[in-house]
Amino acid sequence: MPASGLTEAQLTRVLAYAGFVLLGFELVKALIVKPIKALYVHTTFGAGLPFKSYAENVRSRHRDEFEACLLYLRDFMQAIDAADMDAIQALRRHRNLLAHDLANQLKALNVDDCAPLLERADKALFKLSNYRAYMEIGADPEFKEKGVDWNTIVGTEYLLFTQVRDKVRLLLEMPSPK
Repeated sequence: MPASGLTEAQLTRVLAYAGFVLLGFELVKALIVKPIKALYVHTTFGAGLPFKSYAENVRSRHRDEFEACLLYLRDFMQAIDAADMDAIQALRRHRNLLAHDLANQLKALNVDDCAPLLERADKALFKLSNYRAYMEIGADPEFKEKGVDWNTIVGTEYLLFTQVRDKVRLLLEMPSPK
């Protein structure tokens, strides 16, 4: 038995799961922070619009940039609600625990118990990705005329996140190693 106290198969399963969570959260950050920054960097806002600057509209909401962006999406853009924000924050806390204390978490981590976290976050991220896709291209008359079903459209970060989520599902379907 390895020094971790886990069998080879158990250790592989826990490390695979941790890797998926870390990658999944990087995709979450890309879905949340990057588009907001791009909006403010590449756009000049006219007088009378509710948009001022990244510092004023976003960063003033919280000292942590990720948290500030979530608050901006919830309160200013109304793209997510409190439950969505809670799901994303729960995934963030879980990611932070794995990223900063993985060695101590190896034996205690029950991958099966953690799966609902990704599922909750998935619902919030679908909503956010769908909102972003509509904001980016939905106003284009060419798409409106083609009868696009805006209830199903998502961006690339979300599509990658779903692949990560599906890999975790497969991991969980495998018999738990002894």
